[in-house]
Formats: sequence, structure tokens, C-alpha cells
Amino acid sequence: MLTTHPSSIPQKRDLHVGGLGSAVSGAWAPAANPTHDAADSMAERVLDAARKADDYVHDNPWTALAVAALLGVAAGYLLSRRGGR
Repeated sequence: MLTTHPSSIPQKRDLHVGGLGSAVSGAWAPAANPTHDAADSMAERVLDAARKADDYVHDNPWTALAVAALLGVAAGYLLSRRGGR
């Protein structure tokens, strides 16, 4: 007769410490590392682009403001035409 519930804490812990969990994580390691490396590379590129954009805005504030205003007007125009149908 079972005295504990099948999903009790000791049984869950066994899946992760030396049980099925470690075998599965070992099998996924070769597939996960390139994905992790690609994510790190992408994050670095995004941060570099954000730094460059920040530097550009600091160097040319009026140009950045004009571009943002034009994009806002264009988006407003396109959204207003779409909502009128």
C-alpha cells in the first residue's frame, strides 16, 4: 500500500538528481550550447546597436527628433486611413 502520493517531493527530487533529469539534460547539452551561444551573440549585437543609436541621438538631437516626428506623422496617417473603412 502506498503511504505517500505518487507526486511527492522525494520522487520529484529523484528525477532531477541523478535520475531521468540528468540523463535528459546531458542529451540536450550539445543542442542547447549553440542556441545559448547564438542568443549571447544576438544580445551583444542588439546592445551594440542600442549604444550606437544612443551616441547618434546625443550627437544629433534635432535630426533624431525630426525623424521621430516624421515616423509618428506617417504612422498616424496610415492608422487613420485604416480606421476609416
